[in-house]
Amino acid sequence: MMIRICLQLLFIFTLFLSGCASKDDGKTERLALLKQTDPKPIDIIDTTDRNIGDEEAVKKEVKKNDHIYDVVIVKNGKDMLVAYKIKHLHRFKMKQVEKKLTKDLNKKFEGIHFIVSSDYKIFLEAVRLNKLLRENEIPREKAKKEFKQLVELKEEKT
Repeated sequence: MMIRICLQLLFIFTLFLSGCASKDDGKTERLALLKQTDPKPIDIIDTTDRNIGDEEAVKKEVKKNDHIYDVVIVKNGKDMLVAYKIKHLHRFKMKQVEKKLTKDLNKKFEGIHFIVSSDYKIFLEAVRLNKLLRENEIPREKAKKEFKQLVELKEEKT
């Protein structure tokens, strides 16, 4: 009787361990926050790279910050979404970094309304929108609508 119970427990334990194992062992998922995508800035109105002077200058200015390691910029008219990833050890200073970055960008680049965010979901959606615009897989009106949704998501209070 005791041997039978031990065998059943061993069988259940083996099933449990095999169910928890994954094919890739989750290596790519564990590094998702650490990977650097570094996409080129893009303007929804003009998706060619010939008029991205301001966007590229903003990207260089943001990258000067020691706390930030990846940034994506999407521009829509006078609005510019700046989404970035912050280094892990500096995550306790996220609000201060965002506040200082917004202040510095507004001071250096007048006439542009900046929407600055360290939110990872906004970063991912901005990268996705950037990619869709580069590959001409999304019409401008739909891109503008998605841009507006990203701005609303940023301003949303939880």
